[in-house]
Amino acid sequence: MKAEPSYLADLGELATLKNAIGGWYHQDAYLDFETDEDIWQSIVEGLGEDGMHRLTAQISELLARKDHEVLELWNANSHCHGFANAHEAREFLGSMVWFFKGAAK
Repeated sequence: MKAEPSYLADLGELATLKNAIGGWYHQDAYLDFETDEDIWQSIVEGLGEDGMHRLTAQISELLARKDHEVLELWNANSHCHGFANAHEAREFLGSMVWFFKGAAK
C-alpha cells in the first residue's frame, strides 16, 4: 500500500478513511446524493486506484479493531449522521468495502 499523501498528515492514523468519511459524509451529503451507493461511487471516482487501495485496507484494519474504536472513528469524522452502536457502524463500513471491491472489478 502506498503511503498517505502528505496533505493528510494532520489526520494521523487511518487518514484516508477519516478524510473520506469527513469529505463525503458532510452535513449536506444526503442533499447532494440520493443514496449511500451514490456517495460510494463518488468516493471511487474521487480517490482513484491508489486511494481506493488505501481506503479499503484502512476500513478492513478498522473493522478488525474493538467496537468502541470503530464507533468513535465514524462518529468523530462524519458530519451528517452518527451510529448509536458499533454493530451499526460495522455493518455500514462492511457494506462500503463490499461496494468498493465490486467497483474495482
